Amino acid sequence: MMPRAESGTGLPWLAGLESELGAQAASGQLAHALLIYGERGTGKRRLAAWLAQRILSSERPVWPAESAPETTLHPNLHPAVPEEGKSLPVERIRELINFMQMSAYGGGARAATIYPADSMRRAAANSLLKILEEPLPDSYLLLLAESTQPLPATIISRCRLARIPAVSQDEATAWLSQQSASVNWRNAMRLAGGGPLWAQELHAQGLDERARAMSAQLGALERCKATPAEVARSWKDLPMRFWCDFLFRCACRRARDWMLAENNAYRQRFLRLPKEARQEMIRRSFVHLDAIVKCRRSEQFSANAELAAAALLQSWFGGFCARP
Repeated sequence: MMPRAESGTGLPWLAGLESELGAQAASGQLAHALLIYGERGTGKRRLAAWLAQRILSSERPVWPAESAPETTLHPNLHPAVPEEGKSLPVERIRELINFMQMSAYGGGARAATIYPADSMRRAAANSLLKILEEPLPDSYLLLLAESTQPLPATIISRCRLARIPAVSQDEATAWLSQQSASVNWRNAMRLAGGGPLWAQELHAQGLDERARAMSAQLGALERCKATPAEVARSWKDLPMRFWCDFLFRCACRRARDWMLAENNAYRQRFLRLPKEARQEMIRRSFVHLDAIVKCRRSEQFSANAELAAAALLQSWFGGFCARP
């Protein structure tokens, strides 16, 4: 029986899951394969690191999940993490399987983590099925993903699901303010899409301030004061996911400006267009949003992020969605 950990993740919105999983661990009912999923920055890795520590009955942390997810601090834990910017290859899963089949050092349980699980290639997912279908005694597999959608149904059906709850704005802001009371977290939280840990990371990298300059660049594109290639070149040092999310939020806001009854300059210009032109702009805005989503999904496989950004920014040149 696994001992009760003295401290949890330190994230208040995970208290319910901690209690549930802790009870399962204490009673020996913890699933051999657990799929932990939720939005970026809500604590998936921290929850998995805490649970792995309990599984291995360790008094000290066993996985520095946030600082170095590819390393381990315990001989009976094996993290499977892809190289930066790449998908998880089948070789990593084979290494994991070999690890799980060995005897635990000093006896006890063995644990492995897969992060991000939704980056597994098809061959890797198929290989993983072998150990999911025939779990070994005292072995635990923790899969971490933002969404279950990219994962094969055969993987999902063999795991117990643990969904990270959405974090309310008030709860997130209160927690962030406890970490640093001098920061105005509103902009970082808006950029993070509700993930407090991601908001914290964005602020630490100065990306919340960088977003202000990026908004000005979109305005320059609309006025033809800058070109898509120029703006994309200035974004090449940014994480691809960050500018994809930024563009998605800006495009949603612009479409909202057109269609809501609020009086704003964008809506006034929109209403002066013929009906057919308005319908075409709305259609193009949804095409643009779909293109951003596809670009974000291909982040790990994109050979030229700068070129991808330039293609998306073309919709902003001379007026958002005003040109094909």
